[in-house]
Amino acid sequence: MSDSGIGFGGFLLGLGVGWYLFKYIDLGVDIFSYLLILIGVGMVLNGLLSKGRRKHPISGIYGGIVGGLFLAAVLTQGFGFVFNIANEFNDFSGDYRATESFTENTQVTGDMMALNIDSVNGGIEVVTWTGGSVKFDIEVKARGDSTADAENNIADFDYDLNSIVSADVQEVSLSFPISNTEWSKYSVNIDVFVPTGVSIDYDLETTNGGISLSDLTAGTISLDTTNGGLVLSDIEADLINVYTTNGAITGTITTPESTFDTTNGAIDITITETSGQHAFSTTNGAIDINLPTGSDVGHKVDIDTSIGAVDVNLPNMDYSVDRTRTKIGETSGYSSKTVQIEISADTTIGGIEVN
Repeated sequence: MSDSGIGFGGFLLGLGVGWYLFKYIDLGVDIFSYLLILIGVGMVLNGLLSKGRRKHPISGIYGGIVGGLFLAAVLTQGFGFVFNIANEFNDFSGDYRATESFTENTQVTGDMMALNIDSVNGGIEVVTWTGGSVKFDIEVKARGDSTADAENNIADFDYDLNSIVSADVQEVSLSFPISNTEWSKYSVNIDVFVPTGVSIDYDLETTNGGISLSDLTAGTISLDTTNGGLVLSDIEADLINVYTTNGAITGTITTPESTFDTTNGAIDITITETSGQHAFSTTNGAIDINLPTGSDVGHKVDIDTSIGAVDVNLPNMDYSVDRTRTKIGETSGYSSKTVQIEISADTTIGGIEVN
């Protein structure tokens, strides 16, 4: 067999093994490091075996296997796993020379609230607490050519925190009146503590950082970030709309309507037993959706991928379109089910799995 044939055989072997494995695991820094180790071993092996002679067949097999594994990672997970790995290193910016932390409290005056945060270069995390106010723990880091310069930038940092009541709704807003040319000097991370028993609409926006919400009951939730992941842990809301550019979206939700949209990143969402319509979209990344099942639960799906596979593991499904990369169908007797869950999902590079 020729060297090219041996290498191609190794490639197919790596592709097949990788496809089987990577469909069932989420790729992150660990798997990326393993691939780098394999590539490094292959380069050393190739150098040792081919020194002064023609290329050894073993190096061709090994290189083919590694290439197949990497392609399998892209086909099952999309390029999003590469961006997720890159995001792991966002915090290793050693040029921040000054840090200041402070806390602000806004007293809650009613049972309905709208919380708006408009930030840049940092994450936002929201959790509940037993206090009677909305508490903001804010950490600001500043760059500078020297420590003194960074400390001066900290001193120049400013923010606006406002609370007004309009139509019986308390509107609390936090923003940072800093020009676009100055924002590169700062990183802002915000931890927000909201009181239990208050109905709150959330409109949270940032860049270069993730947004995380945990154990909340809300009205409307709107999240928007770039270069950061979105996490919704045990969230109940009337409406959820979330968007990111480079980052994964994960969580467990209870809502009648939701939209999840990312460009480079995977989506992994669990939906509880509530009727609703849910839309999932990514360009480079896998989509995993976990749904409730039972005799009173019906499912309607419209899912499509361009490069990858679609796998629907729901009982009693009838399909009008049943192809490897596209499935459109619903549970037998869908219209008579007490709980009706409608799913639309699409990705360009990555698999889609519905369980």
